[in-house]
Amino acid sequence: MPIPFENSAEFTWLGKTVHAGRPLDDMTDAATWTFTGTGTLTFPATPRMIDMRVLRVEMQMFSDTPAATRNRLSSINLRRPFAGEDWSGYNRLSMWIRPEVSGFPMLPLQIVLHNDGVEKVPDAYYREGIHYVTLEDGVWQQIVWEIEPLARDRVTMIEFGYWVNKMLAAPDDRVAFEIGGIELQRVDPDHHTGWNVASSHIAFSHTGYHAGFTKTAVADDLTASEFQLVRVNASALGAVVLRKPIQKMSTRVGDFQEFDFSEIDEPGSYIIRVGDTHSRPFSIGDDVWQPTIWKALNFFYGNRCGFAVPGSHAVDHLDWFAVHGDQRIVMSGGWHDAGDLSQGLINTGEATYALFALAEKLQQRGDDPALLARVLEEARWGLDWVLRVRFPGGYRVGFASHNLWTNNIIGDADDRVVAPKNNPNVNYIAAAAAAIAARVLADIDPELAARSLRIAEDDWSHAVVGIESAETRHTPAFAATRMELASIGATASLELFKATGKQQYAGKAVELARIIVASQQETPVGSHFPLVGFFHTGPDRDTIFHQFHRGNDQAPIVALSQLIELLPDHRDSGSWLAAIDLYLAYQKRIATTTAPYNVLPAYVYRLGDEIHVPEEGGLHGASRESYRAQVLEGMAMGDGWYLRAFPVWFARRGNYGILLSQAKALSTGALVRGDSAALDLAHRQAQWLVGRNPFVQSMMYGEGYDWAQQYSVSSGDFVGSLPVGMQSRGVTDLPYWPSQNTYVYKEVWVHSTSRWLWLMADLL
Repeated sequence: MPIPFENSAEFTWLGKTVHAGRPLDDMTDAATWTFTGTGTLTFPATPRMIDMRVLRVEMQMFSDTPAATRNRLSSINLRRPFAGEDWSGYNRLSMWIRPEVSGFPMLPLQIVLHNDGVEKVPDAYYREGIHYVTLEDGVWQQIVWEIEPLARDRVTMIEFGYWVNKMLAAPDDRVAFEIGGIELQRVDPDHHTGWNVASSHIAFSHTGYHAGFTKTAVADDLTASEFQLVRVNASALGAVVLRKPIQKMSTRVGDFQEFDFSEIDEPGSYIIRVGDTHSRPFSIGDDVWQPTIWKALNFFYGNRCGFAVPGSHAVDHLDWFAVHGDQRIVMSGGWHDAGDLSQGLINTGEATYALFALAEKLQQRGDDPALLARVLEEARWGLDWVLRVRFPGGYRVGFASHNLWTNNIIGDADDRVVAPKNNPNVNYIAAAAAAIAARVLADIDPELAARSLRIAEDDWSHAVVGIESAETRHTPAFAATRMELASIGATASLELFKATGKQQYAGKAVELARIIVASQQETPVGSHFPLVGFFHTGPDRDTIFHQFHRGNDQAPIVALSQLIELLPDHRDSGSWLAAIDLYLAYQKRIATTTAPYNVLPAYVYRLGDEIHVPEEGGLHGASRESYRAQVLEGMAMGDGWYLRAFPVWFARRGNYGILLSQAKALSTGALVRGDSAALDLAHRQAQWLVGRNPFVQSMMYGEGYDWAQQYSVSSGDFVGSLPVGMQSRGVTDLPYWPSQNTYVYKEVWVHSTSRWLWLMADLL
């Protein structure tokens, strides 16, 4: 899909008024720069763009043997030192860059700001002060980076970095770039921290509002006393369809103005007008979410591995292998995991399941054959990998890291090999994906459906006897708790029960459901704000279920809901219903703490649990001190219990995997219980991602307005991508969304995008 640049944040940034400026280097003195790496630096005498002097970098390409560098890649580091300058009077860096690229989708360039004041930049996690830009070949592009959130009282350096993400280049591969016009600027900065709405803005759902559900927008500094809802007709304003007083409200997170137009269900395009301030157009109707589905499918298409994606890459990774004993399978296929090029059954399997679940819902509706066909096309692409990359005995590749394009020649230095493992979590995910595929494809492709079912049953048989351990896990991020594994296993078992009618699968699901129910908190905790209904990692209930990156919060509720659907008269059904009701009540209660957004907080925490974290040097920079400090920044519930809007986390941040998993739990439980209030709340979670948030930005690339470039440094930008997610700053529990673009919080990810599609199966 084409990228509508005029709706992007970059377009808005480039149009800002510059109140003051200061050139940082005129590119006439090579001595002001230092350069290292496998390339050459020159300062051409001929000006560019009429009178702009530039520096030029030519990368050295290695095609026969890898570069003699630490990572065996051609790479450079370019530095412009400063003598501890105070840049506090400016808040934006601007520069012009022109790449010359052949053999790569685009040029990704890293820009780093260094500050040596009391607050160091980059920070301890090497995230703050790091900004990546992806650049189009052959044209001059102005790059602006708002550094308002960063300490800049003693700036010591600007640094540029680049590495060629091919170990062995093709003969015609080439990379060069020119940089000029570097200057400091002062502009009116974007809002980046806190619950308050960006000044003089209205936070609304850019995609729109589903008919029959709550429709509200939010501001906090507008002076008018009423708002108007105005119809938009063919790019022109039409009639005012609603005038209402603005509702003022004070909540735990601030003072706000709310505009409630829930009574309007007439399909169409509208704007909200408040005095001289107005929103941009949005939709009301029964199909408002469908454009996001098409866009998310576009992202998946762009992230296909082993497939020639026009404008991005040719068929790739034919020299990447899963090897088990003397057996070898080409890993190419499925979807690249994220901003890098990793792959694995967990993400590809979950995405395949989500796509087939969406396809099944579209089959039942029967009103959009074109969308159904497209969903099935992408689902079958994932299914092919799920069925193909497997070894006898339950051995599969749950996750394999990769961040390079390879030359597809087998036997040279850029080949990659990964060893599969026999992990029950991986096998359950594979079984669920293949089983739902067998049902959805039964009348469309009976042969493929039958093959899928055979493989699903085989994977399930290995999962039920497998034991997850350090030896079978791929990374800590993909480890499953006992409750989580029981939930995923129950879903896999029920998918097979639906496909085969065999009682052994229903029996296993019932058995696993008892673990789920026993893992739920059934008595209130917290004397000031009592909560009940959240989950622990297992029936012993000694460890609260927390995640900070990927999310599987939907797993227990999805499993219990499927059980109620399939076995409504089972003697355990009362406990399943009670668990779902308890969790829905928990979600609705915690959402009140973030009103008027009503975005779901992350988790309940308790003081003392930090003892399980290393004092320092833990995973992703975890430390006991930071854990405790973050817990204390949450909302005090009493008796040492706290509720945090964002997870306790360290270097790896971004919560859409968690939020969308929680939203899926909410929508699934809402449908099985007929709970319209819970389903309404699920819609609000989707609205948060597409603009009804403090920063008034849509987080889906190419959807709505003011979406910003994401960390997609291998494949380039695709309409429909979702990042890992919004983060909090430091130890605070405040929303933080700066303009800087870096991993992992702004990294594109199939996990969050597949969770979006799975949620859409309910919100349709």
